[in-house]
Amino acid sequence: MPGPTKKSGKTPSSRKRKATSKSDTSVEQVRQLAKECLESTTNLNNIVELLDLCESEHPEVAHAATVSLHHVYSKLSERGDLKRPKNEGGGSGVAAKSNVANWLRENRQLFINLLLKSLTGSEPSKQIVALQILLGMVKHESENIGDFDNNLFQRVVDECVGADELGDHLLELLVQNINNYDDIRYYFYKDFGKFLQSAVSTSLQPEETRSKRRKVVDPTKLSSAVKNGIEILTQINDPAKDAEELGNCLITLPAQDAKTGAMKTNFALQVAAQRTVFTECWLAFMRQPMTVDVYKRILVMLHKKIIPFMAKPTLLIDFLVDAYDAGGPVSLLALNGLFTLITKHNLDYPDFYTKLYALFDRNLMHVKYRSRFFRLVDLFLSSSQLPSYLVAAFIKRMSRLSLTAPPAGILILIPLIYNLLKRHPSCIRLIHVEGEVSRTDAVTDPYNFDEPDLAKCGAMESCLWELQTLKNHYLPSVSGLARIFEESLAKPEYDLEDFLDHSYNTLFESETKKKRPEEGAAAPLAIHAKVVGMFDKLPADSLWVLP
Repeated sequence: MPGPTKKSGKTPSSRKRKATSKSDTSVEQVRQLAKECLESTTNLNNIVELLDLCESEHPEVAHAATVSLHHVYSKLSERGDLKRPKNEGGGSGVAAKSNVANWLRENRQLFINLLLKSLTGSEPSKQIVALQILLGMVKHESENIGDFDNNLFQRVVDECVGADELGDHLLELLVQNINNYDDIRYYFYKDFGKFLQSAVSTSLQPEETRSKRRKVVDPTKLSSAVKNGIEILTQINDPAKDAEELGNCLITLPAQDAKTGAMKTNFALQVAAQRTVFTECWLAFMRQPMTVDVYKRILVMLHKKIIPFMAKPTLLIDFLVDAYDAGGPVSLLALNGLFTLITKHNLDYPDFYTKLYALFDRNLMHVKYRSRFFRLVDLFLSSSQLPSYLVAAFIKRMSRLSLTAPPAGILILIPLIYNLLKRHPSCIRLIHVEGEVSRTDAVTDPYNFDEPDLAKCGAMESCLWELQTLKNHYLPSVSGLARIFEESLAKPEYDLEDFLDHSYNTLFESETKKKRPEEGAAAPLAIHAKVVGMFDKLPADSLWVLP
């Protein structure tokens, strides 16, 4: 029986395919070619034509050729035509079957290469079909060998994360499979972690020795891997907390080894193993160069979506400390994760409050994450064991920032200052300074705003004259709230959550909804009734001194 033609001296990747007029082929003809392949081995050469049609310029023909070729190889595999004969020396018939099996496997590899190429293409329909077929191949091959076929799945992961543009539909399908199947999720974390670790190792290895590595990651794919990786990782469900949540796998593996009879361990169904690959993947990802936006996205979710599920959360210390030392919004976002490690995992960070104090600059009141930051500050300063000079420094710094803060920011600072004074009675002297020690302006104030040392900034020798200024603020809600310090601190602490979400819009709406005074009644003013001229002598209780 004649077998498929064999072109000697050609590798599978360089073998020239049969010339075919793609434009003249219909979907029905594609299906007929596939049908003929399965009817007789004399028609196996149709596989070459189907491979060519997979790249047709007509989407319908390309789709039909891809699906048909997958069907052909599935049937051939079920019949055992892809396996090598056991007795290679049994005559010309066995040798011919061996040649046919080799030829089929070589062309199957070409088909796989086409599917992997389609994953990084620009046509969403081809991407979806390619991923579905590749996962089907992984399932079929895994069941044949009795173990997960990670060789093929690793290539799928590499192509997806390294794509220049990961389409939304492909991303959705990939994440759906990762979330639905425990084994797919386990090996995705494992393979993506290996991909990233290889990138780090390659960049650190001398150039003359890189060729000896089993796998070298293209540096041009690294930026795409970070961009695509963050989109995939942020959409994956949280790892399982107990074994009862595991059990849904794409591939059903035998409990015993077919050759030895020994019990096999399915790591995809072990909580500890899932957490290990989760940890290794995220740690490898955090070692990559990334944009500020990606940096922020990681920090925002770190304390809820990453730290609780890591095998060893303390491995994040370097990442969080570097982020905390970076300054700006990145430092603000690193606070939550860092505080989690300090309180729950015994991280010793002596300069924590010094760094926290330095974050209180004039830009703080205008950043996007202001509410998140002050929610944490309220928590950090809640302990009654903190020294008075430290709390006084924070109170004074917030008081000074209130002079240049927007109204919504002032409405956060005043309640927080009030709460700190309630918690730390030794700091109440800041609002009850009398005699010559009293300072009522920025010129004579002993407090040094630029001093980074909390013990040397002079906060305990100062007073909160800035709060007196806020009583004359143009916004009634601010001036009214500032007058709380005129009374004894007998009222309970404020709930800071009531003030964190204020903005210009909410304040404007609040003012416009207030009940208007009756006709003829004097409107409440937040300024002094007495008008002072530019060259007139300032009042004795003025809080500003001209040079």
